[in-house]
Amino acid sequence: MVSPLDINCTEFFRYIEDGQILSTEVLEKKSAADTTIDKLDLNIDKLKKMRSDAIEGILEGFEELTEDDRQRLLQAFCQPDDNGRNEEFCAAIAYILKNYF
Repeated sequence: MVSPLDINCTEFFRYIEDGQILSTEVLEKKSAADTTIDKLDLNIDKLKKMRSDAIEGILEGFEELTEDDRQRLLQAFCQPDDNGRNEEFCAAIAYILKNYF
């Protein structure tokens, strides 16, 4: 399984706008990612809906942002806030934003 404490744990997963979490296409990491997704039920309908809603909320108006604003938005989801906390579904949102650039 993939440990959430692994600093590179996001490299094991991909996301799509409908809220699904998928394993990476990197063969060495795919098995651990698949096991984690399966064992933790990361694609149950409730989680997919919550991820999808979070992604949709961020993408509203994204096209109208300047390139600098887009970069700042992405950075906001790639690092913790002043209290050391990450936004909900930050990995999924960052993944989607990176694919929009």
